[in-house]
Amino acid sequence: MAASYRKIDYRVRPAKSVERKMLAEILRKLGEFGRLEDYRYIGFGSLYFSDFKLFHRLLGFDSMISIENTNEPSTRQRFDFNIPYRHVKMQYGLSTHVLARLDWHQRTVLWLDYDGNLDQTVLTDIETVCIKAKPGSAIFVSVNANPPVEHDEEGKQLPVMDALKSRVGDELIPLDTKPNDLSGWNTARVYRTIIQTKIEETLRKFNGVRPAGSRLVYRQLANFHYEDGARMLTVGGVLFEADQEHHFSRCDFQKLPFVAQGADSYLIDPPFLTFKEVRAIDASIPLAEADYGNLSIPRADVEKYMKVYRYFPNFIESEV
Repeated sequence: MAASYRKIDYRVRPAKSVERKMLAEILRKLGEFGRLEDYRYIGFGSLYFSDFKLFHRLLGFDSMISIENTNEPSTRQRFDFNIPYRHVKMQYGLSTHVLARLDWHQRTVLWLDYDGNLDQTVLTDIETVCIKAKPGSAIFVSVNANPPVEHDEEGKQLPVMDALKSRVGDELIPLDTKPNDLSGWNTARVYRTIIQTKIEETLRKFNGVRPAGSRLVYRQLANFHYEDGARMLTVGGVLFEADQEHHFSRCDFQKLPFVAQGADSYLIDPPFLTFKEVRAIDASIPLAEADYGNLSIPRADVEKYMKVYRYFPNFIESEV
């Protein structure tokens, strides 16, 4: 992980803020597999620990681990200083090394929230979690969904397909993938397919030595696209044993309008609105057709807001 906290204040990215709250709504429903308070949360907290604070407040996670790849004593000291709760424990090192050495006896919610493109490190981390996670655990992966950029030894930029192969290898890339499939949001769709294939292949190998009823199953729940300066993909779901299918069914994940269980994505696209405009729309809910004309706000922005208003961020400047 790059030190992106030096460039990005993760607290004030509106689409990211909406995404965190939507993921919390999804995770609320995991209670059919076990008490949420008994789950462990693992993430990349950065300096701000925004997801840790939200998930602790809304979901009651007490066991929490934040992974940071730094060896600098002064930087570690800064992360330690910013830990929001005693429940949060820091694990320093590459995520690949940290995940491999952790104890996995506890059901876990894991959000591998990378700031870079999909690569072998991400795929290795996914494999580790799929093999080690206790049934009933959930895994979500976020990656930059802009086309990959790589250079040869002479510094010349590689063609985009060669860049992708350099990052993830040949075997997971869909055979019919063409350079045009790595433009716009198509890159996110290709990445999602690669991640899905990696999970399925890992489970297939792992399940070969397990009895039928205890074989692990993966069900996708999130396939978010959003853009706070860079296109991002978040994809993930729950891992459970085949005999636990009834628990999954009782979770009723599909009742959430943003749950995506296939290749079709859910675009998180909050509008730019003033506080006064937000208050005006809120005061008009439920909206009648005439309200759109009375609000003096572009209808497209009002409709975008209505899709996410329950999760829309309210940012204020304060000293606390």
